[in-house]
Amino acid sequence: MSPSPPDPSDPSDPPAASRRGRPRSQASREAILAAAGEIMMEGGLKAATIDAIAARAGVGKATVYKWWDSRGAVALEGFMAKAADSWNLPEDATAPEALRIIALAAVKLFTESSGGPLMRALTADAQAQPDLARALREHWLAPRRAVTAEIIRQGIRRGELRPDLDTDVVMDLIFGPVYFRLLYGHAELTESFVEQLVDNALAGITPRTESRAEPRPVAEIPN
Repeated sequence: MSPSPPDPSDPSDPPAASRRGRPRSQASREAILAAAGEIMMEGGLKAATIDAIAARAGVGKATVYKWWDSRGAVALEGFMAKAADSWNLPEDATAPEALRIIALAAVKLFTESSGGPLMRALTADAQAQPDLARALREHWLAPRRAVTAEIIRQGIRRGELRPDLDTDVVMDLIFGPVYFRLLYGHAELTESFVEQLVDNALAGITPRTESRAEPRPVAEIPN
């Protein structure tokens, strides 16, 4: 007697797609993100239309809208996935070392690929597009700040950083100048600049030692 076909109403008998390999929907989602990331790196946000992303991913536009409510959201998440390899950190890195690594990685992404021009364009467009601004905060800034905040908290727990630090202030102290130079272009964004930036930041956020020179008194400003 041949086995009866699966009954879709029976939860104990899942469809074949869920029994073998990745579900088709997940594979489609990954293809969409890969397509969006490639198009963003090649032509920027202007090129990353829903039509273009869907065509390269081999799916319909409705499939894209199943997970994302705007092209800005899917394009940015795709770019984020494409740039994810810039976040590789050694497992044994101290907090000061990790902060330096991720700051330098940001500079390399912005200066050695199309990531810099793309981030400038995204930031400019986000000023007039609330959905893009939200996507930028949720898919770019939030994940990166979450990782950095955990590095700072671990550094505090291990005694590598001062216990009274505000994580948000430390993150803005280190990464604010990077984005400032990226967006305004008033000075070159270089690795040597970031090395000096991190050195100065660490001088203020690491525990004071006896060997560290006492700060000079602030000179009085004459009336």
